[in-house]
Amino acid sequence: MGFSELGRYMVCEDEIETVKTGDIILGYDFKCRYPSYRGAYLCNILELRAFIDGEEIPQRNIRFGVNDKFFLLSEIEYMFKEYWFTGVKAIVRIIDDKGLAPGDHKVKLCMKHKIPYTGYFGNYVICDDECEKTLKVKG
Repeated sequence: MGFSELGRYMVCEDEIETVKTGDIILGYDFKCRYPSYRGAYLCNILELRAFIDGEEIPQRNIRFGVNDKFFLLSEIEYMFKEYWFTGVKAIVRIIDDKGLAPGDHKVKLCMKHKIPYTGYFGNYVICDDECEKTLKVKG
């Protein structure tokens, strides 16, 4: 199994969860796994794109959560001490005060990342992984 084979497991089967404070909708979460058989520091993620029902989510509306912390996508490149362990489900939070309608939605995640232990003489294997699954909104 090559590196990109694991990309098909990147989006987890867990339901989409609406994020609220009181009665105010802040957005929604879905979960993902790092698409490799080893974990990596977050700075190895070069690009992360999310699509819901075929529509790309603006980068400014995406937060990435792992190890009980959330990061802006613009911060990820500096996260050389934050490790994403194999099998740990990270949270992709979409900031959207409308939330998602009940029912099924197509969730697609695209990640460009380098495989850190392949970096000989500064040259890394770069993977482009994508995964799309139909997930239900919890509730």
